Amino acid sequence: MLYSVMILVCSLKLSPSDCRPETAIDVVLGPKAASQAQCGFLGQATIARTTLAPREGQEYLKIVCRRGEA
Repeated sequence: MLYSVMILVCSLKLSPSDCRPETAIDVVLGPKAASQAQCGFLGQATIARTTLAPREGQEYLKIVCRRGEA
């Protein structure tokens, strides 16, 4: 089963457990992955090769791997 890579931009006011696509400031969709490990790696690689960066002191990034979703 494929995994969808999502990179969430969340407010520092949100705990990591509360940072979800519905509560994120922005959601960036990444590539599909064949496993959770590959999903995490592809999420990090996507962040590294883009200009995606949280505003210091205001936001953080979180990689989410969702099974079977677009």
